[in-house]
Amino acid sequence: MRITIALGLSFTLLCGTTHAQFIAPSVLASSGGSGTDSGVTLSWTLGEPATESLSNGTYSATQGTQQANPIRIRLNIDAFLQGPYDPSSGSMGDELRSNGYIPLTEPYIAMGYLHTGGGGETTSNDVLAVTGADAIVDWVVVELRSADDATMILESHSALLQRDGDIVATDGSSSIAFHTMPGNYHIAVLHRNHLAIMTLDPIALNTTPTDLDLTSDATMTYGTNARASVAGSVPAKALWCGDVTFDGDVKYTGADNDRDPILSAIGGSIPTATITGYRPEDVNLDGEVKYTGLNNDRDPILQVIGGSVPTLVREAQIP
Repeated sequence: MRITIALGLSFTLLCGTTHAQFIAPSVLASSGGSGTDSGVTLSWTLGEPATESLSNGTYSATQGTQQANPIRIRLNIDAFLQGPYDPSSGSMGDELRSNGYIPLTEPYIAMGYLHTGGGGETTSNDVLAVTGADAIVDWVVVELRSADDATMILESHSALLQRDGDIVATDGSSSIAFHTMPGNYHIAVLHRNHLAIMTLDPIALNTTPTDLDLTSDATMTYGTNARASVAGSVPAKALWCGDVTFDGDVKYTGADNDRDPILSAIGGSIPTATITGYRPEDVNLDGEVKYTGLNNDRDPILQVIGGSVPTLVREAQIP
């Protein structure tokens, strides 16, 4: 669930004996206005560079650059991850959260991902304590890419994915915010062990949150079979699971495959062993790495590449 907050502001200038006042700038939102009191008109801008001094001979007011990097774009985006998605309920599992495994700081810098304009985002224990449809499933990355050259990442931020598919800011409820100017952009979503996806066409974005539903078959994505089609009572499109090595493809055999790290994670010699925690080998995101048995993390990799020819490879459909 996302929450939009409206702020009301009022400024009052009172005339009296000779005094001078300075009001330190504070950042509330990218907006502004004006007001008049006792013959003095004050115009202000919140979140944009503006410098002006006003005086009525008794009082003076100076405004300056109040926010170096204002929010100019907001995005409401929905996506599912194939690994934890349950088509019988239409939501994803949150075992990583309920077991206390999700880190408070985004994991992508440590994995070698270079953010553009973002990175290092943190959340709170209060956000991770939320249960139900708004419970957090995991961290993801949302990218803005150029409409003219989709290989060019203009801005990227880590964000939180909820069970119902909402991708929200680190406060657990707000829309994703960007500082890039309003315009048309490709949107990409990345996850640490699922294949990334990107919109086929640029999306118009501005300060009013734009809705983008990447769980719907009606939303076109770049490439061929870029998302998994999950069948069931609540069918949906989802990011393909199984990219354990975070290299943009899913492989069952051969060099740099995604199956061997699962066996290595549990010790390398006893296939029935398991290990728990926040790990990339946990393909279904249930908090437990398993090589064999019920709900193991090896079988989904074979299924993602087709289920019968182990040498096939599925690549992320992203430029």
